[in-house]
Amino acid sequence: MITSKAIILLHTFNFIVQPRVFRDYDKPMHNITLCYSTHRPETLALTLRILQEHDVIVLEEPLHPDFHKALGGGVELEEHLLEVDSAYPVFTLGQYRLLQQLFKAGKEILQVEPYLDHLLSIQYFFAAEHRPDELVPDTPAHAVYRSERDATKNLIRYYQEVRGDDFPKILAAMNRFARADARRFVLRDSLRAKRILEVLVPGKDTCIEAGSIHLFLKCLLVKGLSSEWRLRIHDIDGEAVKMLNLHGSLFSPGDELTLDYIFGRSVSRKKWQLCCAQSLIYSKIITKEELSGGDDDFPHTRDEIAAIAVVKQLSVAACAALFQRIRSLSSGDAAELTAKYVQVKSV
Repeated sequence: MITSKAIILLHTFNFIVQPRVFRDYDKPMHNITLCYSTHRPETLALTLRILQEHDVIVLEEPLHPDFHKALGGGVELEEHLLEVDSAYPVFTLGQYRLLQQLFKAGKEILQVEPYLDHLLSIQYFFAAEHRPDELVPDTPAHAVYRSERDATKNLIRYYQEVRGDDFPKILAAMNRFARADARRFVLRDSLRAKRILEVLVPGKDTCIEAGSIHLFLKCLLVKGLSSEWRLRIHDIDGEAVKMLNLHGSLFSPGDELTLDYIFGRSVSRKKWQLCCAQSLIYSKIITKEELSGGDDDFPHTRDEIAAIAVVKQLSVAACAALFQRIRSLSSGDAAELTAKYVQVKSV
């Protein structure tokens, strides 16, 4: 359910979603699949099965002039990905190798992420010695600039606080960043949904790639799609969890808090303090490096489920005590100490 706060944000960004109408059963239906997954190598095989069923694939990445040349083999992938500067190089290389196969098989592959397009343009604009006040007000680019400025300002404040020992101040800084990050996600999903609705072609089944936290995108598409389109949701992370016979979601406490703010839900002080405290420990114990494994091994899924289960048992006071003990440790050592702490407390 989209709350009134979220709707107000949409109007602020000049993105008004048209309501759906009842379907005329004489009209043909076109399929659109929103494929949610994390950017991990282990999700690629599951995702490939979904992509193969569609005519058009919409990626969650900014436009690049050599993109289709790279898919066609005109540019070496390793060379191309150096320019892309991905935060997940192993995943991205594996994904692009699969995309090359799909491209050769005749699939239409699009890069649709207007927020990042605007962000790159702004960076080039400033690199050419232009000033922020030269950005045209009330434009998507200006909205992106303000969104990034706000999020970056709050992230820096968090980095400053987390170096200190005042735990309540650290949590408050994290909460302010979560709010700013949520506003950024709303804008990002709004711009992307609007563009996706513009590029849809009737008669072509379309698959949209989306990171797991972009749940607001689904709400926007549901409201914006015409009656001829049938929207399906495919949760790759959920599928991996089921294959491992595990339970729970891969949303960390920090993700849950951000989603609350994205959807304009009321969050009590007690809740945001607990989410932030648990997130602080989670971010320390989770494995940061990209892990490789077989199609049915899912090392990241196992690691994330285990880390979330551990931190969910911690109170704010426990997180404060643990943070002082693990802040200088490696992720592996921090995870081991945290697991022992929880085990002792549960006896």
